[in-house]
Amino acid sequence: MSPIRTLRDVLFAVGLRLVNALETAFRGRLFVLGVLVGIAGGLGAVAFQYLLIGFTALFFSGATSQAELLETAVDLPWYYRVLVPAIGGAFVGLIANYSGGGLVRGEGVPEVIEAIDQKHGRLPLRVVPAKAAASAVCIGSGGATGREGPIVQIGGTIGSAVGSRLELPDPQPSVLLAAGAGAGLGGTFNAPIGGMVFAWEVLLGRVTRENALPVAIAAVAGTATANVIIGLPDPIFTVPPISVESPWEVIAYAGLGIVGAAVALVFANSLYAIESGFDRLPVPTAVKPALGGLCLGVLALSVPQVYGVGYPVIQDALVGTFALEVVVVFAVAKIVATSVTLGSGGSGGIFAPALYVGAMTGTVYGALLDETVPVPIADPTTYAAVGMGAVFAGASHAPLTAIVVVYELTDDVWIIPPLVIACLFSSALSRRASEGSIYTIGLLERGVDVDSRRLF
Repeated sequence: MSPIRTLRDVLFAVGLRLVNALETAFRGRLFVLGVLVGIAGGLGAVAFQYLLIGFTALFFSGATSQAELLETAVDLPWYYRVLVPAIGGAFVGLIANYSGGGLVRGEGVPEVIEAIDQKHGRLPLRVVPAKAAASAVCIGSGGATGREGPIVQIGGTIGSAVGSRLELPDPQPSVLLAAGAGAGLGGTFNAPIGGMVFAWEVLLGRVTRENALPVAIAAVAGTATANVIIGLPDPIFTVPPISVESPWEVIAYAGLGIVGAAVALVFANSLYAIESGFDRLPVPTAVKPALGGLCLGVLALSVPQVYGVGYPVIQDALVGTFALEVVVVFAVAKIVATSVTLGSGGSGGIFAPALYVGAMTGTVYGALLDETVPVPIADPTTYAAVGMGAVFAGASHAPLTAIVVVYELTDDVWIIPPLVIACLFSSALSRRASEGSIYTIGLLERGVDVDSRRLF
C-alpha cells in the first residue's frame, strides 16, 4: 500500500471519528437544552438590568446608573434619603409576602444550592417575576446589595422550569438549573468563564461529564445573547497596570489572603447575626425590610457611598481616589449596610458588596505595607484589585470563581498570579474557621448539609 493511500486512510478514519463525536455531542439533549437555557438566561439578565435602571430612575430623580444614583442622592433632602430605602423595603416586603416568601427575600444563591441538593433541581417559575421585581426595587431604592444573587436565581429558575416541563430524569433538571444560573451571571457581568465556574464550584460542587458541556455552552450563550442586545461592554473596572515589584511580594499577597479571610468571616457573621436579630423582632415579616431600609437610610446620611451596588465607589478605590481613613469607614459601613439590607429581608446579592469590602480592605493593606516595609512593593491600587478576590474567595469558599470573575471584570491578565495566591490562602483559612460559606451558613443552620460537595 502506498504511503499516500495509507495517509489518506488514516486521515479519513480520524475525520470519521471526529464527525461521529460531534454528531453525538450535537444530538445530546442537554447540549441543545443548554443552548436554549443559556439564551433564556441571557435574556433574563438583560431584562433585569433594564428593570433595575427603571426603578433607579423612579426612586432617584431620573438617575439611570449607579454613578448617577450616588451623584443625585447627595443633593436630595435628608428626609428623602432616609425614606426612599424604607419605601423600597416596604414594597419588597409586600412582594415577598404575596408571591414566594423566602424564595423572594434574601440573597437567592442559597435557595438555588438547596434546590440542586435537596429538591431535584426544582424551583417554581412564579418566583422569577417576583424575585426580579423585589431585587430591582431593593437595589433601585438604594439597598446595599448586588445583582448576581437575583440573576442567578432568575436564570436558574428558568433552567429548572425547562427540566421540569420536559420531565427529565435526575440529575438533568439540576444541571439545567445550574446552566441557567451560569448563563445569567455571564450575561450580567460579561463573564462567560466566571459564569460556568460559579455554576460548577458554588452551585453544583463538581464537574462531571454530564454537567460540563451544558453549563459551559449555556454560560457562553447567555453572555453572547446579552452582548448582542446591549452591545459588547467595556470591563466593569479599569485598573492601573498590575506589577510585581519584588519577589517578597509573594509573602505580601499571602498576607492579604489571611486578612481577606478575616474580613470575610466578619462580613458573613455580621450578616447572619443581624438577620437573626431581625428574625427575633416582634413585628410582621413583611414590615422588616422597611425597617432595614430605614436603618440604611440613616447610615447613608453620613456615608452615602453605601447606597446600591457600589461599583462607582470600587472604581474610585481602584485608582487611589480616597484617603486611608475614608476607605476604612467605607468598608465598615458597607458591611453594616449590606447586613441590614439582606438581614431584614431585602432582596439582592452579596457578590458586589464582597468586592466593595475587598477593594477597601486591599487599599488599606497596600497603603500600610507601602508605609512600613523596606522593600519595593506594588501600588496600593494593585492590592485593592487583588483584595476584591481575596474577600470574595473567603466569603464564598470559591477561590476559582473569585480568580476568574475578578480577572474578567478587570481584563488584566497580570492580576492572575497575585489573585491565585491571595484567593487560595483566603479560601483555605476561612474554610478552617467556618464550616459554611456565606452562601451556606443559613442552610447548615436548617440542617441542610451541602458543603460536603466541593470542587476545590
